[in-house]
Amino acid sequence: MADYLVLARKYRSATFEEVVGQGHVAKTLQAAIRSGRIAHAFLFAGTRGVGKTTVARILAKALNCLSVDAPTPTPCGKCDACQAIARGEDMDVIEIDGASNRGIEEIRELRSSAIYHPARSRYRIYYIDEVHMLTREAFNALLKTLEEPPPHVKFIFATTEPEKLPATVISRCQRFDFRSIPAGEIRRHLQAVCKAEKVAVEEAALARVARSAAGSMRDALSLLDQLLSSGGGKLTEQEVIDVLGQPSDERTAAVVAAIAQSDPAKALAELEALLAGGMSLEGALGALAEMFRNLMLVLTCGPDSDLIELPEGPRQQAAELAKKFTLPAAVGAIGICTSTARAIRGLSNPRGLVEAGVVRMAGADKFVDAASLVERLGKLSSGLPAAPLRRPQAGPSAPAGQAFSNEQKKKIAPAEDQLAPAQAASPAASQANEADPDAQAQTQHVNDAPGEEPLDWRPEQLPAQWSAVMQALVGRRQAALAGLLAQARPQATEAGLLRLSYGLNQELIRRRAEQAAAQVNEVLSRLFGRQVRCEFVSSQQEGKPSPGNGVGPVLSTAQREQLNKDPAVQAVLEFFDGSVANILPAPSGQQEPQGSEE
Repeated sequence: MADYLVLARKYRSATFEEVVGQGHVAKTLQAAIRSGRIAHAFLFAGTRGVGKTTVARILAKALNCLSVDAPTPTPCGKCDACQAIARGEDMDVIEIDGASNRGIEEIRELRSSAIYHPARSRYRIYYIDEVHMLTREAFNALLKTLEEPPPHVKFIFATTEPEKLPATVISRCQRFDFRSIPAGEIRRHLQAVCKAEKVAVEEAALARVARSAAGSMRDALSLLDQLLSSGGGKLTEQEVIDVLGQPSDERTAAVVAAIAQSDPAKALAELEALLAGGMSLEGALGALAEMFRNLMLVLTCGPDSDLIELPEGPRQQAAELAKKFTLPAAVGAIGICTSTARAIRGLSNPRGLVEAGVVRMAGADKFVDAASLVERLGKLSSGLPAAPLRRPQAGPSAPAGQAFSNEQKKKIAPAEDQLAPAQAASPAASQANEADPDAQAQTQHVNDAPGEEPLDWRPEQLPAQWSAVMQALVGRRQAALAGLLAQARPQATEAGLLRLSYGLNQELIRRRAEQAAAQVNEVLSRLFGRQVRCEFVSSQQEGKPSPGNGVGPVLSTAQREQLNKDPAVQAVLEFFDGSVANILPAPSGQQEPQGSEE
């Protein structure tokens, strides 16, 4: 009985035209051969089973085919050289496994043999698979020969991890990136194989095998070989499910439907039924993630998108399920599935974590949405009325690309009566904004505290109200900036220039303030409702406090040490992991000095 040849070898592509899923590589190589621009070194990069070795052998046949007098893009496949290369046995095409021949001694042997001319062909071709496995010393020994090889030598490298190759090697090669093969192309190739093998097979079974291959033609052919060896007159989808241990689309859809109904108990029951059929926890999470991916694509691109690699029946089922989800809910479910699958690796009892993930997806309305929490904190910090916390929705979805429906937006938005007092606090500004839309946009950009009047910018009044400016900075949580500006003597102009003068003994403070000039300009512009540009200069009055700033007397060293040791101050510093930048005497109406932390 003749030895059986597996399908992956029996139906290996023999010409550039037969290559599946890598047309960009095949066309480029054919064009190079026709034009005579054949590089001395090629690098084929891509995941497993996408055709790197197949294309390397076709290229070797194209270069060494004996039926023509020069390299040809269409090798005959019948001459002795073509047949020997196809079997991997040609004496002039040396195939080397980089994983087992990775040392410097093997590369030295390669270099010493490269000087000899080929026995019968035009080129001596070295094909090194998994070239990233070579040692650093081996790469260094190969560099010179790789850059300037003898005219009769060609190198072809293949790797699944090109990022591990030294840049000096990559720069000496023409690089070709092999893509993952789409499931549709894999399915069509499997149909041709089954027809050649005279095997009856269901369309849904081939579609499931193609999806399971994850872009690898060799994996798809190996799975098909395994399924055909199980016997039976016709390959059905149920046999694929039984042999490969995959859940049916109906069973996976039942879990997703329970999640859409926000019913954790039912979702766990459907998960139990899924696992009772022999499905592993990792397989169940993968199936759920794939289902939610299809829902996301339906919501984003529509049910007829080519990105959805499903037959007609499952495609319609996904379209119906997608109506029960919002786009954020589908995206969030994918994240939960993938993160849970990553987290259960290595756990002795991972089922509880998987069930927790399912409960989290089904009970999404009971969990706070992170985006709404950030929005709420931002509004609280700026003094605006905070919107109620949102929760992920698993109910009927909005149109594709819209995260929330109009009814949901009404529930999320703050009540109008909460915003009315802030909007009506400055009638003069409102009238000016109505008359000048550009002024309205500028006011919203400069003044970040709706409902508050901007501070008085009159240059003659600014020194007297400098203490009020410091209090406003502290009230806006800019105590560090207040500490830098408190000792300055302000001098303003109508043009928006603010000159801040420091004593010679305050040079360190002036430099720190100057380093924060962009932040100071932005904050003061918001306070005064106009564009402010600051200059930081040194005063000739060394050691004298700046007049008119209203900050009171300077604290003694003993007072500063006492405040630094205060338990409340220490607690704040420890909580925020900060340090004391400056200590300000209390403004009028307060009894204690204020410390600014950063």
